[in-house]
Amino acid sequence: MPYRVKKILPLLVLCSFILTTGFSPIDQVQNRYETKGKIPEPVYSMRHNEKKIKVCYLTFDDGPSESSEKIMGLLNQYHAKATFFLLGKHILKFPEVVRNMKREDFTIGLHGVSHDYKKLYSSEKSVVEDMIDDQNITMEVTGLRTPFIRTPYGSYPFMKESYRRAVVNHGFIMWDWNVDSYDWRYRDWRFVQQTIKQIKKVEKEGQVPVLLLHDRTYTLRHIESLLLYLQQHKYQMKGIDASMNPLQFPLKKQ
Repeated sequence: MPYRVKKILPLLVLCSFILTTGFSPIDQVQNRYETKGKIPEPVYSMRHNEKKIKVCYLTFDDGPSESSEKIMGLLNQYHAKATFFLLGKHILKFPEVVRNMKREDFTIGLHGVSHDYKKLYSSEKSVVEDMIDDQNITMEVTGLRTPFIRTPYGSYPFMKESYRRAVVNHGFIMWDWNVDSYDWRYRDWRFVQQTIKQIKKVEKEGQVPVLLLHDRTYTLRHIESLLLYLQQHKYQMKGIDASMNPLQFPLKKQ
């Protein structure tokens, strides 16, 4: 086969794929972030669908870090996807890690820039501007405009009703969790025990587990046993997408 034909053949195959399917592999990844003009209403509990397929959503805060690549490697090993809520200053420190997250089809979200609750939650403007700054940093590194945010320490009690309206008005989709791994407290094997205990509890209540984890070395050391548990109990481990009703803490403690 002539060299020129060999060179353009992969491009011809890709063009044929796009024409016959209507989308490219890149579009398929980016569609996860499209809101189609309307942000879904939040929910305070995520219920199983009628098919009762066992699904859980793994989320990692505070990354990227020196542990991110190894965490992603373990997730891939267990056929798991996850959402990484990233801090702007860490993105600038580990830009290639974030590009790898995108390439490996993990969902990318925003965790702000400051992580200083006194500064961040001083007004609805400060919350929005912090997330916009993080979003712009993410775009510069990956070319991806992600709408997903997780406010530091969760939305309750800091995110007042006006704050929540403000982030929605700026196109953001805010997510909390219903399973706190406590990896930030224990930093050892005990966080896995706590996580499994909570997963069983929310499952008993008919809810879908949304796990809070952290992109840190102490989480990496023990997370494989959690992934093994989820795999053995037939969970599909997924990243969030823009078609889902985001799980949020209620404005008042229940």
